[in-house]
Amino acid sequence: MRGLAIIGVLISHNLILDIWYGRQAFQIIPPWIIGLLFPLLLIFTWAGSFVLVSGITIAYSSYHRFTKGLSRRRVLVPVIVSSTLLLFLDPVRTLIFSRSHLFMGEMTHSLFSSGIMTGQWVFPNAERLFMIGALSMIGLSGYMAAFMVWALFSHNGANNFKRNMRILVIAGALFSVVSVPYSYALVPVIEKMLTSDNPSILAAYILRLLGSAQLSFLPLGTYAFFGVAYGMLLAARPDIDVINRYLNRFGIGFFIATAVSIPLTFLLTKNPIRVLGNFDIYSPSVIYFSLGCITYIFKALVKHVEYGSSLKRQRFAKKTLWIRRFGVITLTLYIIDAVPGMFVSEYFHHWFGGKALWTASMGQDAFMTNVPAIILFVGLMFLFWLLIARLWEKVNFIGSFEWLMVEFSKLFRKEKSSRLNFKNNLYLNREK
Repeated sequence: MRGLAIIGVLISHNLILDIWYGRQAFQIIPPWIIGLLFPLLLIFTWAGSFVLVSGITIAYSSYHRFTKGLSRRRVLVPVIVSSTLLLFLDPVRTLIFSRSHLFMGEMTHSLFSSGIMTGQWVFPNAERLFMIGALSMIGLSGYMAAFMVWALFSHNGANNFKRNMRILVIAGALFSVVSVPYSYALVPVIEKMLTSDNPSILAAYILRLLGSAQLSFLPLGTYAFFGVAYGMLLAARPDIDVINRYLNRFGIGFFIATAVSIPLTFLLTKNPIRVLGNFDIYSPSVIYFSLGCITYIFKALVKHVEYGSSLKRQRFAKKTLWIRRFGVITLTLYIIDAVPGMFVSEYFHHWFGGKALWTASMGQDAFMTNVPAIILFVGLMFLFWLLIARLWEKVNFIGSFEWLMVEFSKLFRKEKSSRLNFKNNLYLNREK
């Protein structure tokens, strides 16, 4: 699932951020193109899928480690360490690698985006930190997932499956509803803290991690509850029919919640269209819909991979190898994808749109509506990442952020991490 998710992120970033420079996309591109790209635009709102996958992984691995008799400390400390590293990596990405973005009416640049987009290499100021990325969201959700595992698995609670499912569903539903208004409420608080005579940068940054940004913990931490639920379901190894029954209930429940939440939004909010279409703070309707779609993708993968025959697994491994290569270096690709995207798109805006190279201009140009040029650019970038992933595999992805995190985590765990076990992760134990 990580591979599919990061491929969606890479393509949507190239389209929405590199070609159309973000928010002005809907003002530039013709309605018929929006219609064609609507499924991809919906996937652009699926950032929480990374939290879901993280929750699945944490619950699944924790269940098996608990059943082996390992202490809670040995099980959960690596989770806490990894989550903390992600919290520190997010500002690294924001300050050094990521694209230019507006914040409180002013354009902010990372180190690389200032050089590529303006021609001047300038280290970013503190305001740049407030362009919160997905890594902090995943890190905070990792803390919450670790707490849920600790609470639910204590005193042999791992075997109380139905109780755990009920608790996670109720808690996830409540979190999804309550967290959205809290996230909106933090917007004026943070702005006031930053515009006062004595700005409280650190306090405002901590609040920004929690809410008010597109990728803040509130409300996207919702995905963690259901990720933990799916991880527990998978770890319990029930019959495939039982798994299908549970996942069908989840999927149908999310789509029903989507249908119910839309009219409720019109009844309970002053500006329902703005709430439903807000890409800064996702509405419960958007979250429920994405969870429903992702649930059925997860269901298909479980059926054909986790519960598939050895022959089916081998066929799946061969056909999806290129996708799972992306999955191995999801973190690295998310951190660095902006740099080649910005660099190559500058030339496309210059060749097909007449934009002067390395200038701060981010206005409309002809490249933004040139469909053949757009297809060429997106295809070229995708082939570039395919090649990078294939070549990097030959040296076991040494130097990637995943590799660095595993090397660092060795200081805090006795067991060898299986995260970079490429024989198993990429080839499902078949011979190359």
